[in-house]
Amino acid sequence: MSLLFPEVNKKRTLENVSGFFKKDLPRLLLMSGRNLTDLSSPKLSAAPGSSNFGNSNEDKLINGIDAEAMVEAVYDAIHHCSHSSQIILIELFVKRKSWQDVQAMVYSEQYKFSYLRRRAMFDFANSFDYWQKVHHCQPIISLTDFS
Repeated sequence: MSLLFPEVNKKRTLENVSGFFKKDLPRLLLMSGRNLTDLSSPKLSAAPGSSNFGNSNEDKLINGIDAEAMVEAVYDAIHHCSHSSQIILIELFVKRKSWQDVQAMVYSEQYKFSYLRRRAMFDFANSFDYWQKVHHCQPIISLTDFS
């Protein structure tokens, strides 16, 4: 038990991260005018992938979230993880490649890949909290479950 950090519900945290990549991220990308490829590029462009007609502040209020800031937080959270975690997050969760394909990319045996995948998900959850604050996301969501 850590003195600094509360106990994490690992199963729920993994479910939250997986659900975020499957359900929330595609919608955030559409709302922000970005593409999946933007998340895997070495540098996230300052301009969204499509033109945004209308009032940006009004759109934020209507949707209740700042999709552009959230996508930037996702990008930074991924790109500030370890190299193997970046590969796993981008290839497995963003591009939706198969376990076998991604496992070969990180040169891992199957039992170790399962561990690396979980570690990448925990790393993302922890990093995402920080980067949402940096990008002034509203609302800030925590993927880490402390129950």
